[in-house]
Amino acid sequence: LPVQSAITQPRPGAAVPPGELTVKGYAWSGGGREVVRVDVSLDGGRSWRVARLTGERPVPGRAWAWRLWELQAPVA
Repeated sequence: LPVQSAITQPRPGAAVPPGELTVKGYAWSGGGREVVRVDVSLDGGRSWRVARLTGERPVPGRAWAWRLWELQAPVA
């Protein structure tokens, strides 16, 4: 399966102040493949940023597990 991802912070429709924004979420994959990268768009897909994977790496042979990620991005 392709990598699937969900944003957990900020909440949908949340007003965020200008400045630095932390976006957090989780990603998972199937077929025994490890999540190695999460790309995030904050402008409807015009540009993309690579999020930083956080938390523990999956145990070998259990790469189907989910991974946490976060992204620091400027907001106008």
